[in-house]
Amino acid sequence: MSGVAPMVAWMQSLSDDTRVRLLRLLEKSELSVAEMCSTLQLPQSTVSRHLKMLSDDGWATARREGASNWYRMPISQFPSSQKKLWGGARGNCVPEIVAEQDDARLEQVLDSR
Repeated sequence: MSGVAPMVAWMQSLSDDTRVRLLRLLEKSELSVAEMCSTLQLPQSTVSRHLKMLSDDGWATARREGASNWYRMPISQFPSSQKKLWGGARGNCVPEIVAEQDDARLEQVLDSR
């Protein structure tokens, strides 16, 4: 977290709607970068840049499998203050229509596995 107080770093991470959209996905399922790109309809460079910040600030963890990195949100390991912050951000930072579209595309991505 680069010397910044954890709560400040967490809030900075959640200050971008793309990062919140990514976390909404990762809360539901472990996903590859390609799956997140497809779901959010964003380029790989954008997704990777945001995942780097989320990983650095403890919002996401990654594991390597072959040529792919798989990410997930380890919410069960979060301290209670981080869980509360996420609870407030989850439903309030992404417009409902965008969240619904992301959820529909995520369902298609998971069905195509």
